[in-house]
Amino acid sequence: MKESLKKMVGKIELPKNKKRFANYNKTLQFEFTDDEDAECHIVFHEGTASIIDGLSENAELLITTSTETIMAIIDGTLSPTRAFMAGKIKAQGPMNDLMKLQALMK
Repeated sequence: MKESLKKMVGKIELPKNKKRFANYNKTLQFEFTDDEDAECHIVFHEGTASIIDGLSENAELLITTSTETIMAIIDGTLSPTRAFMAGKIKAQGPMNDLMKLQALMK
């Protein structure tokens, strides 16, 4: 699971994403419905991103999904938009943060 998230976060280094995330300073929390041990958050800071195990007390966006769904999105077999519309992803917080994250899922 963590390797898949690292692959996703690694896409921040692509030139188009480097610019997009240059001034983005947010924390996004992932809660997995099928694996509590996989809970983690991603801290975005000035064009970088770090994955940290566990819960964050100050996350701006909470994303709830299954590990199966997030892995399918990351490997390209499931569209993030379709997953959201089908209720496979639930989000609490600013939707523009969820849309921004989608850039790393392509």
